[in-house]
Amino acid sequence: MSKAISRLEAELQTPLFFKSGRGIKLTPEGVFLKKKAAVLIQLEEDTRLELTGREMGSLNVYIASEEILQTAYGIEIAKKITAHFPKSRIQFLIRNEKTSIEQVIDGDAHFALITADAPSDVASRVLGQVEFKTCASKKHPLVKKYGSKKIPVEELLEHSFVSPDQAILGQISKSSSSDGWRDDKFPRQIRFKVCGLKLMENLIQEGMALGYLPDYFIKNSNLVPLQISGCSYTCRQTIRIISKEPKALGWINVLWDQF
Repeated sequence: MSKAISRLEAELQTPLFFKSGRGIKLTPEGVFLKKKAAVLIQLEEDTRLELTGREMGSLNVYIASEEILQTAYGIEIAKKITAHFPKSRIQFLIRNEKTSIEQVIDGDAHFALITADAPSDVASRVLGQVEFKTCASKKHPLVKKYGSKKIPVEELLEHSFVSPDQAILGQISKSSSSDGWRDDKFPRQIRFKVCGLKLMENLIQEGMALGYLPDYFIKNSNLVPLQISGCSYTCRQTIRIISKEPKALGWINVLWDQF
């Protein structure tokens, strides 16, 4: 690898890497070449696909987003891709929203799923509207007591919650918390702080905590959405898919109008 890099730097007559601590980083010229190379590789794959046909040609597709968006929307996108291009290989890149957008702009990802407004230099489509709901497992005492009846918010707040310590649920506005709950209006007992979605789900499933999560995740995880009285606040998100230039690659253009 070192010899290949040296040959390339000699051919281009410019350094592509410089040492940074114990590692290496791209120089500005290296960053420029990386972006150009990403475009060339995508065009090469697209051309091969056009020549060999959808049934024979292969694709490497990269989808970037927070994990929670991948669990539902990412899977639905993967279904569309594999239906049209059976030999495609799909990599789900778990990234925060800022990095996901940057990867699409830099050509490191074909698509990103975001909950913020899309930047002006990418194409975007709305995939759906999401509402957050308080949820529990069937083991939880509130579910056993109330079932599908409304729970007074005062009683709800007597029970423990789990909340992410980072914005792993996407961008949330008008909120004092990382999960969209209005703790400034209805302060919770947050007994558990987690950095992973699976751990958060497991704590709720075990009946150890309540959660405040997107409706699609609650449904897919077989959790119980709770009906609450005395609380008029709710958190909503708009889910978008973005791509840099969907018309530039034939295979993306085929899919884009279906999103």
